Amino acid sequence: MTRIRVSDIQSCDVTVNKSWEKISTLWDQISQLQARNQRLETKISTFFDQAKSQFESYEIETCSLAAMKVERLISFIARRTIKGERRDALYELIQEELNALESNPFWTGSTAELRNNFRCQIAADSQRQAEKAPEPDEFETEAFRDMLEEMLGVDIDFEHEKLVEMMKNPQDFEQYLKDIAQSAQEKHADIENDDSMDEDELDDDFYDRAFNSFKQEESDPSIDDIKMLFKSSALNKLYKKMASRLHPDKERDESLKKEKHELMQKLSKAKRDGDVFTLLQMGQQWLPDFELDLSQSALKAMIRVLETNVKSLNHQHRDIGSDASLKGMVWNRFSARSKKQQQTNIQQHIDSLIVSQADIQESIDTLTTVKSVNAYLKERIEAERWNFFPNVSDMHGCPF
Repeated sequence: MTRIRVSDIQSCDVTVNKSWEKISTLWDQISQLQARNQRLETKISTFFDQAKSQFESYEIETCSLAAMKVERLISFIARRTIKGERRDALYELIQEELNALESNPFWTGSTAELRNNFRCQIAADSQRQAEKAPEPDEFETEAFRDMLEEMLGVDIDFEHEKLVEMMKNPQDFEQYLKDIAQSAQEKHADIENDDSMDEDELDDDFYDRAFNSFKQEESDPSIDDIKMLFKSSALNKLYKKMASRLHPDKERDESLKKEKHELMQKLSKAKRDGDVFTLLQMGQQWLPDFELDLSQSALKAMIRVLETNVKSLNHQHRDIGSDASLKGMVWNRFSARSKKQQQTNIQQHIDSLIVSQADIQESIDTLTTVKSVNAYLKERIEAERWNFFPNVSDMHGCPF
């Protein structure tokens, strides 16, 4: 058995045995890695706040102009002289603009009213088309199905007759949308409930493999090590003594009750998660003279747990730098080795937003008549066609 005070865990002056020396080394390493990760998180948060303060207003202004452009485009759906390929392009453009607006994390407004207006205009347009059009054929109904699936983001399982009914009676479009939502919900529920599996489809070794896999998961060394450590009388005694000292109900000073409550939550979480490091770290602060009496097997288990903590902290550092949150995206997009380059990156983004605002404002100012909208859509269609052709520089050896 090894007996040592909690306060001596990271002391260089105390040498008990090789296991304890290893624990002391790992302890210092974990402390350094925690501080490193915290510095990176603080650095990213600080950078995010500074960058956001510089370009957020430009992002919001760009989004506001984009919403105005969408509203302007929707107003032209009712104009019957926009038809055929250009009408399809108009619907596609509105959908793209709405999707882009909704995906911008700095957009604080709502597109609900715009989308509702868009649906209503489509319904009214479909009604006008239905009144003068012959019975839609299968090709037309399938095209209508594709449009609905793209707009709603769900599979449309209605039969041909149901789609014809929807095309002929767009005034009831809201009810159709409810039917589609209900159908999608029921289909999803059926998939969730269908958890049966035919035993004949399983090979003979399936159950053995499943059992062995479960046993391996249960006997993971880190899990066993944690169980061993927290069953030891030394750590349990340390936990109980700290719980008694930190319990908020025993604190008479009302100003300290909240602090004790937070500390108790931290202590309970450490016990629940098997976080040996945090438990002992708190012990250093609140019970530094508490003596740990640990067997050699418990010392080895503690080493394995602390080694796992080191690996986890290194993974955490990597994840902090590649976080998919808004802070992480801003960091990865604009950070650089020098502050000068960071500022250059931010300014370039602001400049691009200013250019986008000018382009959107020009569109809003231009799209005031059916003629201008038709010309705008025609230009868009032709540009998309050219995208199918390779660049001239890549056409060497082209047969035409």
